[in-house]
Amino acid sequence: MARQMPALGDALARGVDKAVSIAEAGELVRLSASRGDVAFMELYPARMEALYEMAFLRAFIAWEVFLEDSFVRYLCGYESSRGPVSLIKPPFPTLDDARADVLDGHDFVSWQRTGTILRRCRKYMLPLTIGATSVRSFHEEVIVSNQARLDSLAAVRNRVAHRSAHSKQEFDTATMLLAGRRYRAGAPGRFLRDWAPLTMPRQRWLRVLAMELCTLASQIVP
Repeated sequence: MARQMPALGDALARGVDKAVSIAEAGELVRLSASRGDVAFMELYPARMEALYEMAFLRAFIAWEVFLEDSFVRYLCGYESSRGPVSLIKPPFPTLDDARADVLDGHDFVSWQRTGTILRRCRKYMLPLTIGATSVRSFHEEVIVSNQARLDSLAAVRNRVAHRSAHSKQEFDTATMLLAGRRYRAGAPGRFLRDWAPLTMPRQRWLRVLAMELCTLASQIVP
């Protein structure tokens, strides 16, 4: 009997919402405080932006954990409501076996760069046809369809984690794609706290991007 995929997307959504709520709680406290209150003075813009950066980093890490957890389960023959994926080799008997093979002797592998993930999909999974397109897994289907945006989100994540000239260049490219503009000093918190256009009710980029990850997860594991 096939093993059923657990509700990994729901777990991701809860983790993402908890992360985003950190920044939103700061906004509520700041909004409810008078200008002379300690809360208002302590939650000045640069500190609020740091909250947004921490919240986004936590949300993106939850996305990376989701990708790994769902991937190794598909390698073990787990089925979602979309069914199983077609594997090149027989399913691994345990999650530990699958995870060890993916790690291939390393302490960890990256789940942030789309090119790396796609190569991993093609190593383990046979092509399947969806419409006129052949892909090797539900991971690949979703990532190929959203590759530019996911790489942009990874660039935002890396700008939070690394303040190098290279990360700034990638971040500027990402915000041009996502928001159509650059942000002074390549500040990721400033971007994440900014209001996203065409959202009703208005939402900040942090929540828009975090919810986008949850939507993509629900397509990988419905």
